[in-house]
Amino acid sequence: MTTMQMFQIVGGLCVFLYGISQVTRNLQKLAGPTLRMWVARLTKNPLLGFLMGIFLAFALQSSGAVALMLIGFANAGLVSLAQALPVILGAGIGSSLTVQLLAFKIYRFAPILITIGFVIFFFVHSRVWHYTGRVIFSFGLLFLGMAIMKDGIVQFHEHPAIGAMVDFLVGAPFWVAVFGFALATLFQSSTAVLGLLLTLAFSGIVDLRIALPMIIGANVGSCMLGIIGSIKGKTISKRIAFGQLILRIVIAVIFFAFIGQYRSIIDAIGGDLPRRIANAHTFFETVVALIFFPFAKVLARFFERIIPQGRSDIDFSPRYLDDEMLANPLVAMGQATKEIIRMGEKVEEMLRDWGKVFFSNDKQLLKKIIDEDDKVDLLQESITEFLSKVAMEEMEEESASLTVALVHIAFELEHIGDVISKDLAVHARKKIDVGYYFSDEGFSEILQYHDDVLKNYRTALDAIPLRDKTLAKMVIEQTKHLVERQRELYRSHLVRLRKGLKESEETSTIHIDILSDLNNINLHISYIAYAIMGKI
Repeated sequence: MTTMQMFQIVGGLCVFLYGISQVTRNLQKLAGPTLRMWVARLTKNPLLGFLMGIFLAFALQSSGAVALMLIGFANAGLVSLAQALPVILGAGIGSSLTVQLLAFKIYRFAPILITIGFVIFFFVHSRVWHYTGRVIFSFGLLFLGMAIMKDGIVQFHEHPAIGAMVDFLVGAPFWVAVFGFALATLFQSSTAVLGLLLTLAFSGIVDLRIALPMIIGANVGSCMLGIIGSIKGKTISKRIAFGQLILRIVIAVIFFAFIGQYRSIIDAIGGDLPRRIANAHTFFETVVALIFFPFAKVLARFFERIIPQGRSDIDFSPRYLDDEMLANPLVAMGQATKEIIRMGEKVEEMLRDWGKVFFSNDKQLLKKIIDEDDKVDLLQESITEFLSKVAMEEMEEESASLTVALVHIAFELEHIGDVISKDLAVHARKKIDVGYYFSDEGFSEILQYHDDVLKNYRTALDAIPLRDKTLAKMVIEQTKHLVERQRELYRSHLVRLRKGLKESEETSTIHIDILSDLNNINLHISYIAYAIMGKI
């Protein structure tokens, strides 16, 4: 084999894998929100969920992508384990339909698809048609990769070394299965492995003795994408991922034990070698579905027992951030906005509870406020990391500006949380521990100013979801008024000091510090409003 032949095969494989990834990516951009809406609706019925799994895997060219989608839904609490299992079983069959399509030798039409796809996405500016063109173009790349690989393989398939390798693989089916598993894990797709296998079949290099164990291994390896995607998720996501893996391993062991009978069935179905490989893949996935679909609820309870609840369900974590949604930046920013509102409501609760602590000297509530700040910090870090990934996606200038604005808002909310937990909370603790007693007038002024700041904060929070610039302007105007109000309260406090009020003298420093901290929060609120208006 020459160096050029090697690069032709490897290069063809790279084009093929890139084509698969782009088909999935562009289909998600084209119809991601719609697909997710239908998944959320149809998973409530096991049969409809099963059919949806078939459709999704065929459309996205990947059962692994479907598994990741379900894991995202599960982490958000939208899908139960019993609802997810039928979809996963259907996705296995859906991915095999793609292989059936590849077995028709349609790689010969790659130049046509590439041309049509390029013309559509390059010259048509409609978003739907743009991504439709990209999908067609990506399919063309997929088929082109197969054609390049085939041409490279044909040139050396009669080489003595190839014959020796084939003889070795025929006698080592277990290691062929392991190799298929490793390739599917590496490529993150059983479809990619089957595409490579079909290319070898078109070139006359492999037969069913090699193809069947590789199919078995690849179908197990395709589960690894879900396993990786579930690592940072909740327990339910791990149950979905590992449940899928367990089912595939059980069937793989059975098929491997009766591989002779497996081959006889595929031979009886007939067809040329590529078609038999595609049929073998479909047969495997169909058997998995037929055996386990009727027992989806029983299996869900079984997986709940063998995979115990983890800390990820107990500890606080983001609720709406799902990396699977990054393929569609608009959807991803919508999810980030939901998480920001959740973060903002937690900060609002901290600010409101501080007023209760200042009024009632409640030590337990004070401790809760300080503990809540850790959750706010976690959300801010998660939101910022998520939005940084969104920013790496292709998007229009307006969407890019919105991403920056959301990052700023998350930072401002985190700053407000810090002022409450690290400054105002300290003043409240001093009041409790030392027993400071404020004058009636001063005490009332602080509580009223706190209430005004809290109301302004609520208005800012209401403006975030729809980026309401009218509300944002109201926040900015109210901020200016409250800044002036703080100066008035400061002068009022000085008047009481001149009168020699004992309570005012004892609490003078803490009184001024509290007003200053509340005003600091007020300024951060105005920065949120400016971010909403795009003035950052």
